[in-house]
Amino acid sequence: MHPRYAAIFGIENLELNQHYRPKNTNSSSAPIQSTEAEPLTLNKQLFTDIKLSVQPMVINSVLKGSEMQLTDDKLILPTQQLSANDKRALWALMSKHLDNL
Repeated sequence: MHPRYAAIFGIENLELNQHYRPKNTNSSSAPIQSTEAEPLTLNKQLFTDIKLSVQPMVINSVLKGSEMQLTDDKLILPTQQLSANDKRALWALMSKHLDNL
């Protein structure tokens, strides 16, 4: 959880435990080359919710790639339909980027 939200709700800043963190076999955070990614169409409500969740960051496009990433203004997802584990991994990824702001 982002420290700003923890402060608003008056709770301790929490992080997902190892069980819910995305499985990342590659320790480097090098962005996926744009030649590997193709445009991905998300449900309009899901895309709106994601954009609201990452403010003040801006996401202008969602691409399909082999690994979930958030680089510049691009969100790269492995599939159009997100499972519960994918959503947990996405939340962890967004929280990590918001913590670095």
